[in-house]
Amino acid sequence: MFRHHLKNLLLLITSLMIGLYLVEFLLGLYLIKSILHYPVPPFSEQTHTTVDYAVRYHYNNISLRGNDYELTQLYDLALLGDSFMFGQGVDEDKTLQGVLERRGYRVLNISEIATNPIDYYHKLKVLNSQRMKVKNIVIGLCMGNDFQGIGDKRIEYALTYNYRSNFLDYDLYAFLKLERLRYQIRSTRFRLSEKLGKKISSQYKEEIKVHEFEHPRVFYSDWIQFFTNNNEEMMRTMRGEGQAPIVPGRLSEDEYLKKLQMDDASVENTLRIIQAIANAAQPARVYLLLIPDLYCTSGFKSKKYESYVRRLVDGVNGSIDIIDLHGMFSPDEYYHHDGHWNAKGHQVAADIISQHVLSHRK
Repeated sequence: MFRHHLKNLLLLITSLMIGLYLVEFLLGLYLIKSILHYPVPPFSEQTHTTVDYAVRYHYNNISLRGNDYELTQLYDLALLGDSFMFGQGVDEDKTLQGVLERRGYRVLNISEIATNPIDYYHKLKVLNSQRMKVKNIVIGLCMGNDFQGIGDKRIEYALTYNYRSNFLDYDLYAFLKLERLRYQIRSTRFRLSEKLGKKISSQYKEEIKVHEFEHPRVFYSDWIQFFTNNNEEMMRTMRGEGQAPIVPGRLSEDEYLKKLQMDDASVENTLRIIQAIANAAQPARVYLLLIPDLYCTSGFKSKKYESYVRRLVDGVNGSIDIIDLHGMFSPDEYYHHDGHWNAKGHQVAADIISQHVLSHRK
């Protein structure tokens, strides 16, 4: 009788283990390791066409834009940001990265379209785990959208998460540890806690979770088709079809700040994230590039907006070098439909960054 029960117990345990590892294997179909929030295959290419431009993006061996990442390379500059730093709508040789490289800088562009500072922090920590070597890091803070969606979030977990060495690696040991399954369980627990929290309290704040794995998208060679998952209405909007150029001056101060989602909470959380980036970047020197949008560049004035800019500058004073681009650009350096820098804008930004970084070069 005992042997019979023991045999059944061993069979149950064996079946359970096989089931768990089968789930782990199957999760690999839609959970992957990636630096990017929106993963594209290494060495792939995409076109991006709007009413303002038609360009092609080339991705390197770790799916970033630019030359291949070299583990042993000591980079002069790492560009950390969103579409402005990525060079949306601009040919590679005319982007901020391209201009700086022609001037002799070794540049690594860690930027990605449609991301924000908490994503910048994550990318930096991931590449630190891959032993990135860099002298200077330039954080591009887009004043037009980098405060969106962060003021009502809790960020403690994301800022204190312990990134393991070689974060991007998934090997046999990771498989045996059921890393994908564990991540899926944690993600499910996060979602359930969020739903429960919202039911219990209208003041509940969502916790930002760390993306240990990403969900791959269907790859399209058209970037807009890829980003929108082939949503026709969104694609038409993002291409700017039938849209008039951005006309500054039509928004009041309150409307403008609401559009930016710039308030005490979002500025405070953004400051905490920037400080975390500065701490994670050591021993590299960190520069915070304040990027005004087309509204500000066209003469829009707001005392409340300016007070938030001062708060950002004062909040990082002494630990980060500030490169404030307010007042240094004209509308001619922007695309007038989607508001990104054109090639002239990247040239101006490269000139300003070169002056600041060169002044600190040893």
